[in-house]
Amino acid sequence: MPKTTLLSVALLSLLVSGCSLLKPHYSDEQMHSYLFDKFDSDEDGFITKAEYMDFIDERFVKMDTNRDGTITKDDLYGSRFYTFLPELAEAVFRDSDTDMDGLITEDEMIKAEEVRFDKMDLNGDGQLSRDEFVINDMSEFNK
Repeated sequence: MPKTTLLSVALLSLLVSGCSLLKPHYSDEQMHSYLFDKFDSDEDGFITKAEYMDFIDERFVKMDTNRDGTITKDDLYGSRFYTFLPELAEAVFRDSDTDMDGLITEDEMIKAEEVRFDKMDLNGDGQLSRDEFVINDMSEFNK
């Protein structure tokens, strides 16, 4: 087999098998722990509604790459959130886009995430324990 063909086959194999290297692989438990710690800014073992909403606001600003006050599907697809949790990112977009115009405003996201927080806060104490914190699709709450 000529060197160029062999090199092409090797490169193609690396690209195909290496695609999984581009998307991080973490267990659900690892991702849950990582995200809980990110939300829990004072590291007290609980996520208050203020901590939760501050993190959401920070994520909105990071995803709104052109600073127009909205998140588009393109913004979403280019985000780390989508890279790590594509199903959850899609669900958040769907649940936040309440007027179904294909854009999420900060107001839409805040309202949707306040509802999400309240649904996770099973005991109603205004904070989330590790057990209450859920990182999957909001439809889980509707069962």
